[in-house]
Amino acid sequence: MSKSTFDFGKFFLSVIFYPAARILYHPQVFFENENRKKISLDVPTILICNHISHIDGTIVSYVFRKFPLRHLAAKDRFEQGGFIGWYLKKSKCIPIDRQSISTEWVHTSLQALTQEKVSLAIYPEGKHGKNHEILPFHSGVTMLAVLAQVPVMLVYNDGPYRVGKRCRFMISEPFRLDPPTQGMTAEYVQQQTDLLHQKMLDLQQLFRNRVGK
Repeated sequence: MSKSTFDFGKFFLSVIFYPAARILYHPQVFFENENRKKISLDVPTILICNHISHIDGTIVSYVFRKFPLRHLAAKDRFEQGGFIGWYLKKSKCIPIDRQSISTEWVHTSLQALTQEKVSLAIYPEGKHGKNHEILPFHSGVTMLAVLAQVPVMLVYNDGPYRVGKRCRFMISEPFRLDPPTQGMTAEYVQQQTDLLHQKMLDLQQLFRNRVGK
């Protein structure tokens, strides 16, 4: 196989990280729709995930391993070098600059969704919540969903990441945001962002009611 066609990042995930995720954390998936039996991504979709650890991306990749998927990750994590920086680049993660108003990540994400036809995982809290707290969402997720005109799907990760103990997920049905009727105003963006945050809180509560703690 030539260097131009060999995807080392995908190889690394499939051969090393996916088996490790399965053996160490035994991810278990539940669905908002109790009639659903398996994950389905029929079209490129934005996966909106809560954020509990730096290894969220790897575990979410394992859960959605049958589908092409890219992740957004903090730009400063790329720049720190070492194994983490190398891994993020090889995994084709999209850097997002949390220290500036750069929109380069939006253009790259739109290209991934609309041209590469891959789904995208985003963590709109921007940092880790503690003790299962879901922090307020940043508005970029709303702008991306509206611009790309693709469905979104909530992925609630209850954790925990402890060796030998299952980490557990609940996945919502895909849905689309209400289209803006007067353009993408600040009020519209904030309203939709707050709605997404509330839907994640509702999914967390549904998980607790159905699965238990």
